[in-house]
Parts: sequence; structure tokens; C-alpha cells
Amino acid sequence: MKIKKIAIIVGIVLGVLVLMFVGMFLKIQYETRDFNPMETGNIVDNILVVKDNFSNVFILQDSNQYIVIDCGNDKNVVSEEMKKINISPNDVVAVLLTHTDGDHIGALDLFSTAKLYMSKAEELMIDGTKSKFLWFGNSISRTDYNLLEDRQKIQIGNLEIECILVPGHTSGMMAYLINDKWLFTGDILSLKDGEIAPIPAFFNMDDEQAIASMDIIRNLTSPEYILLHIGDIKK
Repeated sequence: MKIKKIAIIVGIVLGVLVLMFVGMFLKIQYETRDFNPMETGNIVDNILVVKDNFSNVFILQDSNQYIVIDCGNDKNVVSEEMKKINISPNDVVAVLLTHTDGDHIGALDLFSTAKLYMSKAEELMIDGTKSKFLWFGNSISRTDYNLLEDRQKIQIGNLEIECILVPGHTSGMMAYLINDKWLFTGDILSLKDGEIAPIPAFFNMDDEQAIASMDIIRNLTSPEYILLHIGDIKK
């Protein structure tokens, strides 16, 4: 009898978890219905984009070397799209992660020879300290990453990169301002009718903090372009 009761309880718990996952999947499908990644090609100046099946993978050209910002959702798709613009993953010298959600690290293994950067606060998302959903944390395939502080500046070739912590979507979400001109925001905001707007609260770890982080972006005066992970470009 005791074993039967335990089996019933376990069955109920598993059933609840299945319903939760199904509900989450349907919610994600609904909320991402309007996501509109750009077509693969040159955007402006020395910035290119690769169209993943879900999002934008940005590539900055610096002479004969490249920097990638976020790695998309699907390794095979990114690999094939990069061939269209004649860029080899081996020519990528650095990868900057805005954060470590799955749709930003899917093609990370393509760039095994590149230096990997992310914010120090984002490490909490992959070491088990923090997670978005229950105990399911993020993970990445590499441990040789370089950690960045808020407002730290690094130089890669001719590109000066200011690292700006904008938490909320994850604990260590980071935007990158490059040469005081191009701002890559990851998932901290979206564009609505050409204006900065929040992303659906469902996707944020702390929606109140994410909205506060949008003010950090609004208060930046130097960017000429804002480039989003899931949509268009704002000039």
C-alpha cells in the first residue's frame, strides 16, 4: 500500500512537470511568433549578420579577422549561412556572448579557436547558482571563457568594446558598445514602431530589473546604431 501511494505521488508530480513543460513550450511558440531575424548579408559599415532559424548572429569585420556577437540557435544553419558571405569560423578571433540562453550559444562549437567573453555576473547562470526555471540552469560547452566587468573596456584589433551590464533577462545580461557607434543589446529590449520597447516579460528572469536596464540603454548618447538579437536595426 505504501509503495502504491508513493507511485501515485510520483505520477502526479511527473504529470504536473509534463504539463508545465508543455505549457511553457506553447507559450514560447506564441511569444516568438513575431520574431523577425534579418537576412544574411552586410548591414552597415563593417557589420554583417547571419540569419539563424530564430535570431540574428552579428559579425564584425576588422581587416581579415572577425568578431561574433552571440552564436544563434542552430549550429548547422549558422554554418551554412556563413558560407553565403564567405566567412570561415576559423577567421573568427573572438566571440562575445550577451548571455548564455540556448538561442545564443547554439553554434558556439563552430568557433573553437576564438576567445570567448561574457560578463562575470553571467557565470552564475552556468555554475548552478541561478536559473530561470526551477533548477534548470544554462550551460555552455567551453570553460576557457574570459569574464568581463560592468563598463570594462577591451580592445580587439581596431575595435574598442565597452561592456555594459544590463541584467534582468538573465543575471548577467551584457550589451556591447563598439567604437562608440554600434550597440549590440542582446535580449534586453525589442523595437516597436521603431522605438525601444520591452520584450515579453515571460522571457525575463526579473522583469522589473530588465525594464530598469532599458533606461541604461536609453541614457547612452553615443550609439548611432542599435542592433537587436531578435529583430531589426535601429538607427
